[in-house]
Amino acid sequence: MNWKKSTATAVLALVVIFCMTGCPKKPPATPGAPMGPDSTWTYATTVFKVWTTATGNIRYVMNWTDATDTSTLSYASGDTASVTHVWDAVGTYDVKAMAILDADPAKASEFSPAKSVKVILNNRPVVDSVQHPPVGVKDGETFITVYGSDVLDGDSLRVIVNWGGSKDTTTELFPTPCVSTVSHVFTSLGDATIIVWTQDWKGAKSLPDTIVIPIGTSGGVLWYWWSSDPENGEEPLTTSPIVANDGTDEVVLSSCEGDYKFYSIRASNGGSKKNQTTKETEGAFTSHPGFANGHIIVGSDEGELYALSLLDNLKVDWQFPDSGIEKTTGTEWGAPAFSGFSFYIGHDDDSIFKFADNGVAGTRVAAYGLHASVVDAPIVDASGNVIFATDSAFLYKMDANLNSPIWKSALRGGGEVFGPILGNDGTIYCTSDSSLLYAIDPTDGSVKSGWPLSLDGDVSRPALGQSALFIASAFGTAYSINPATGSINWEKALTTTDGFYTTPVVAANGYVYFQSDADMLYCVNQADGTVIWTCNCPNYLPRTGGGSPHRPRKLQLNGYAANPSITSTGDIIVAGDDACYCVAGYPEGPLDPAAAWPKWQKNLSNAGK
Repeated sequence: MNWKKSTATAVLALVVIFCMTGCPKKPPATPGAPMGPDSTWTYATTVFKVWTTATGNIRYVMNWTDATDTSTLSYASGDTASVTHVWDAVGTYDVKAMAILDADPAKASEFSPAKSVKVILNNRPVVDSVQHPPVGVKDGETFITVYGSDVLDGDSLRVIVNWGGSKDTTTELFPTPCVSTVSHVFTSLGDATIIVWTQDWKGAKSLPDTIVIPIGTSGGVLWYWWSSDPENGEEPLTTSPIVANDGTDEVVLSSCEGDYKFYSIRASNGGSKKNQTTKETEGAFTSHPGFANGHIIVGSDEGELYALSLLDNLKVDWQFPDSGIEKTTGTEWGAPAFSGFSFYIGHDDDSIFKFADNGVAGTRVAAYGLHASVVDAPIVDASGNVIFATDSAFLYKMDANLNSPIWKSALRGGGEVFGPILGNDGTIYCTSDSSLLYAIDPTDGSVKSGWPLSLDGDVSRPALGQSALFIASAFGTAYSINPATGSINWEKALTTTDGFYTTPVVAANGYVYFQSDADMLYCVNQADGTVIWTCNCPNYLPRTGGGSPHRPRKLQLNGYAANPSITSTGDIIVAGDDACYCVAGYPEGPLDPAAAWPKWQKNLSNAGK
């Protein structure tokens, strides 16, 4: 046995054990002079590199001359550390580094040799303002628009946004003053604290601007849609949308007059699925569509009527007039109302038509000349009679074959009469451009006792819930009205700047939605008029501009604004002036199935019956 070798081995083992269990560690080696630029600017974040070796992880104490700080990160022996500093005054500064052991800060090196840095005057940019929505929606895209400037130096700027613990969003550089729109998808509920900076090309950052956006499950835009046609730019939907299932997805169906197409859009995320064009090169779908018997019925500005197959990618199953039978007139069609395999539709030659749809062809069955323009859309009652209004103060009720009027009622005030809807007892409700709301006896067309009701401004078509009529005026007032007596349950001034020209949507959870002509959506309690929330839809767009904030008032056959709808999951579809929006609603609040006439043309198909 070699006792010397064994003894040496034992001693070595004891040394290793001793070092592992408490061998004193030496201070780190003194670092070399920090590596960095010879000059920088005031308010610019300036980066320096430093490294050294030690028997453990290292932190660095930096002496910047105007301040001293310790790195928040620890580094392995020999690794290069990146440390930063911002000077807010001009001058020449010495930068030194000291290394300390992360596990024992008392073990410290000497300060390194100095690196001299000249700091040059640069003015700090500013965040002028941040435009943001009042609320965001969990799992929906939230946009904010940042306005920044560097007036004194005129430097190009970028925008930096911290979304509350997540990775920052940093834009490209833009000339000052800059406008940048950025977005984020929040995946948690609660208040999101967002910090915004502008930064010039030299690295100088503005003072932070902090905003707080509550993230909830309702009252914010989930998605927006506009056409992305490179020739026509960003165009919105222009007709009252249908909401239906195409066999795979729930879809929103409407036309975009700006790019001459009819679209199918996924209700879940706003993605375009299919589109269809008219047979004319630049023919636009202009009538408000309706859906029944597998077909979307929609007219064009060339005077053709199309039947698009919902289940077959919007394929044209038939068109009228067929080019081989009759010549296209250029006279437009209105919105349809369905009765079995037939439908009724107004025509801009002052007529009402009846068509039969056998699946492969549309046959004109009957027509009736009116010597007045049809306004808005016709409706069909439980007996199959068709009811519609004109621009000459008349409301008509005609038999199913359009042989002759059952009655023709002249309403006081003259002008347009529009928006006939039906109550469960057959009562007809309509309005006129004399700010009057009527209840009409369906047997003879007479105005019921206690009516009409005079409102505070022009009104369009009402909606009828389980126990109240809902309507809003051009002067911004919303009403709940007793349909039996005409008495006002409540009235609420929702806005003093905008008007209401669309039909409300009555939901099953006790709320009713009103859309203003500035695309503000109001969620209101049906019982007492309390505003639950408002959604300024254009604020969610990724840009600062927009089209005309107010639409012209023109009812007629097709000139009225697209009416809102609602999905089966309770989200509200707003076909706005700049875009189509899907606003988060409530799963328990789809269209009220027990309401007599809860939206424009009654149901999600715009069937009008």
